[in-house]
Amino acid sequence: MASASTAGRVEDSARGATLSSDEEGGDDGDSSEGEEEFDAHGFALPPQGDTLGDSFRRYAAWFEAKAQRRRGRFEKHRTRLPASSEWVGLPKKRLKALLRKGLPQEHRREVWISVLGVEERRKRSNHSYEEIRARAKKEIAFKTGEEIERDLQRTFPNHRRFRGSEGQGQLRNVLTSYAIESPRVQYCQGLNFIAALLLIVMEDEDTAFWALVCAIDTLGVERYYTEGMTLLRADMRALSSLMQKKCPKVARHLATNGIDVMAVCSEWFITWYAKCMPISTTLRVWDTLFYEGFKVLFRVAVGVFKRVENDILKCPDFDDLMEQAKDWPRGMVQHNELLKASFKGIPGLKRKDLLKARDDALCAVEREDEEQQKRLAEHRQAKAAAAAAAAAAKAAVEGKQSPSSPGPTVPLERSGLTWS
Repeated sequence: MASASTAGRVEDSARGATLSSDEEGGDDGDSSEGEEEFDAHGFALPPQGDTLGDSFRRYAAWFEAKAQRRRGRFEKHRTRLPASSEWVGLPKKRLKALLRKGLPQEHRREVWISVLGVEERRKRSNHSYEEIRARAKKEIAFKTGEEIERDLQRTFPNHRRFRGSEGQGQLRNVLTSYAIESPRVQYCQGLNFIAALLLIVMEDEDTAFWALVCAIDTLGVERYYTEGMTLLRADMRALSSLMQKKCPKVARHLATNGIDVMAVCSEWFITWYAKCMPISTTLRVWDTLFYEGFKVLFRVAVGVFKRVENDILKCPDFDDLMEQAKDWPRGMVQHNELLKASFKGIPGLKRKDLLKARDDALCAVEREDEEQQKRLAEHRQAKAAAAAAAAAAKAAVEGKQSPSSPGPTVPLERSGLTWS
């Protein structure tokens, strides 16, 4: 199966904003954390004095009053649901607006389960998660199992859950089970970060597994993770085209310095921003992503570029741009401002236009792949023909040098001769 080179070792920077004490919540890692601080999601925060960590803390404190007001409005909507936890029963415009404002952490699991249709998908399946997991233990391909095993310790090592064997075991179970459920994909780097974040929010393996299945189906991005990553490559082209319209100065500056959007943004899309952004920001993105669909990946990418446009334009050359590129999404601490830039800051982005750009790019990528396969086949045929000609020439030379050498032995009974 495909392996995304962009999904390497996780950065050890802080991943969230709201603080919690070391004693809050479970911890299946070792007990040597001491006075280490964790955010509300379980990620370790840098010590006081770290520039990025202090930025998280300041923004969390500033945003708290706004978050409380939004929590109050959310609770009012929750009391008016047509049925318990049935968030999709709300009018679409109201639900969309609510999700764009961000979900309270304590209710995120409930809302995601509803908008992704997790319970319905679980009931439709012919097999339970326990049955799929049991199959995975017996049937997982050796290579796939090896790839998953290598990535377990690389996945959010700064999260208390994944520092210990129990959390890594849960992640292993979800990933190997998905490999059985989706044989076209099996496993691809990037899925580990998505599955891990779903485990953090959903808390249990069963729900995290079905949420992963539903999310990939809902977004229609299975081909991000299949051999050749065809859809991912197509979406990078579509994003490049979108950038030329919505963020032309940045697009022009990157192109002038020989930087393909693929080199910068493929990791963003393949992990749905889970690896490259502060976790509080990623969760805000996923709140909208799971309801509005794949177009949110594009909106947020353009939003990031808009937020760092001045910094990008100050970079003088290829090396400087590539050195700074990882800092662009990592610096998106101000999640509310990013969401504003991604939605209000990009007017006129219609789904049908994005779908057309994606389809056009996908056709171009598939055509190029077919042409490449054709060239490879022709090259192999030419190589085989050359080898055959060389062998024939060698045999002819050897035949001339040994005229008296006996011919091939023919069995007596097949020669037509008999003993006299």
